[in-house]
Amino acid sequence: MKRLFLSLIAAAFLSFAGCEYFENSDTQNISSFEVSLNGLPQLPSSLTYVGWFDGDDIPATYLFDKDADANGKIDYIKTQTPLKFLVSAQIFYITIENKVDVGAPNFQPSTRVILQGRFTKGAANLWIGENADKYSSALTKYSLATPSDNDPSNFYNGLWFVDSLDAGIPAAGLDLPVLYDGWIYEGWIEVSGVFLSTGRFSNPKAADLFNGFSGTLPGFSFPGEDFLNNPPSGFTFPFDLRGNKVHISLERRDGNTAGLSPNIVLFSANIPANAEENKSYGLNYTNNTLPQGYAVIKVDLLE
Repeated sequence: MKRLFLSLIAAAFLSFAGCEYFENSDTQNISSFEVSLNGLPQLPSSLTYVGWFDGDDIPATYLFDKDADANGKIDYIKTQTPLKFLVSAQIFYITIENKVDVGAPNFQPSTRVILQGRFTKGAANLWIGENADKYSSALTKYSLATPSDNDPSNFYNGLWFVDSLDAGIPAAGLDLPVLYDGWIYEGWIEVSGVFLSTGRFSNPKAADLFNGFSGTLPGFSFPGEDFLNNPPSGFTFPFDLRGNKVHISLERRDGNTAGLSPNIVLFSANIPANAEENKSYGLNYTNNTLPQGYAVIKVDLLE
């Protein structure tokens, strides 16, 4: 018996799916499915990662659940997977789920998608969101200003991801890829290795989820924070941000509006010691190792 080992291409999937040989032979029982994931955040012991198939002709289908190792890596291989089932799979994705829910009746994926990809030529590259390869060219601007109080002289106590303040019309300072729902962005000020959050956000063109340090007046309708009130231990507010660092990070969406330290830093910049009011400054993309992975369908053809 001759064995031909290959990764199916998309055209072959369509051809094979309608072929009597694949419908009636044993080949549909000797497919394999391989997944490799890297850069995953560590989860609480009550949560785990779950892999799913999805497609136009099939419902979301549970494949596996597995914890990442200490390096944030998951490798998974399933052999003897029915080819006819794999032919229907168009999308593969990873969610975060409660371990107690895994295997329960009517177990369905949550909205906390961490990685996803669409099969092309028998393989799917898995990313954190649409256009996740565009970070190096993303717009990232910030300005110093304190819109949440009445003091025009203390602009250096607030940082907002806005542009064009010097023109009198605030505009979005960030144009970032849309994340899958398991992720969220967060802004940070770093002071001698200690971090202060400016808040978490999904939409860089709208206000973030946190205003715990700001004054009583409305801030800009964009992510950012004034550091005027409720200082955490070790800080005195109002706080001069000049000469410190600013970051934007990628965080696992866990329901919190702000964190204590960044998980995956995407963009960074040194705030100039002589930074000017309402002037826009840029951040630099600093991370080339985003969470990602791939999924591959392989078939042993028997003739």
